[in-house]
Amino acid sequence: MDINLGSARPVFAHDVVISTIYKTNKTKKGTIKKEAHPELLFVDVIGKQAVARVALPFTVLEVLPQLLTDNIQKIKKELKSKEMPEKQKVEIESTNASYLG
Repeated sequence: MDINLGSARPVFAHDVVISTIYKTNKTKKGTIKKEAHPELLFVDVIGKQAVARVALPFTVLEVLPQLLTDNIQKIKKELKSKEMPEKQKVEIESTNASYLG
């Protein structure tokens, strides 16, 4: 997948809130089918407003902790380095999840 970072307007968030909406349906056979729709709400504390609301498929939510942990480790390593980078670094990591819709 080719990701164009220039097409997404960057916004700064000081805080994040997570909520989950559960949807439950009873099928004609009497079984219960449940879905979870987690949402991340990014908040700008200075402007006192939400700047983004992102709904995630559960499959993405499952891999997000490892993706964040790996990214934090890379950031710490880069910030400790005393070398100047040759050019501005832009690293893109993806969950490689696809929407089944």
